[in-house]
Amino acid sequence: MDHMDHGSMDHSMMSFAHMTLYWGKNSLVLFNNFPGSNTGHYILALIIVFMLASGLEFLSHCCLIGPRWQRTVAELARTALHTVRMGLYYLVMLALMSFNVGVLLVAILGHAVVFLGHTEGWTGTF
Repeated sequence: MDHMDHGSMDHSMMSFAHMTLYWGKNSLVLFNNFPGSNTGHYILALIIVFMLASGLEFLSHCCLIGPRWQRTVAELARTALHTVRMGLYYLVMLALMSFNVGVLLVAILGHAVVFLGHTEGWTGTF
């Protein structure tokens, strides 16, 4: 018998909180009630996760800091870039904690597309 107190957790929110992988648009990704059961919001959530993952992969492979930068400025820029990358890593990880297969696939696709572009030389000019 389950005697756990769920506090003020709404029971409709609990139906979206999965603990195993599942396929469907009814989910919670990053924010309360987003996307919920709205198909348009689910597609928007997938686009956001794709952009986060691809942006993260791009930042991991690009060279924004040139060799002519002063050492202190270059170290501060590297630190700022690392901080942004870590924030993106955590956001993608939190999105994946929705256990939604669609979110998982677009996150992998976002990483793969930019990695492919990097290995093919698409991002060599950045």
